[in-house]
Amino acid sequence: MGSTDNWLIHEHSLYENLLSRCEEAIEVEDWKTANLLFRRMVSHLKRHMALEEEVLYPAYEAAAHAPQGPTSALREEHDHIARLVTDMARIIETRDSDYVLECLVHLERQMIKHHEKEEDLFLPMASHILDANREEISRQLDEFDMSKTSRKWDI
Repeated sequence: MGSTDNWLIHEHSLYENLLSRCEEAIEVEDWKTANLLFRRMVSHLKRHMALEEEVLYPAYEAAAHAPQGPTSALREEHDHIARLVTDMARIIETRDSDYVLECLVHLERQMIKHHEKEEDLFLPMASHILDANREEISRQLDEFDMSKTSRKWDI
């Protein structure tokens, strides 16, 4: 989390960078590195989604003056991205460079579109609406226990 006025901004660039590096490894058919980078991205993504779905979104939804609707749309996008990531874990095992790259590019586009919605629309609004509870929400985000997450992944 950042320390700017938009204190809820995530490190989306981390996932985008890992996917880009994974793509580079696939292009030269370095499957060991591609798998390592993909798994690292998945690990970070799991935590990212859990923090949003189990701390940030519920806090936003509980705010009396928060417009309703954005979090359900973002959750649906999380579900879609989770399905793509699960599929990608299987596809990468085929070691068919062209097909894997095509699928990876699709995943990357979907993630970037989602990140842009969060960063440009939802997070600035949520940062403002939740500012009065900033310390408590920041504490919950810092102390979040991944072993208690409700989202189950196949990978």
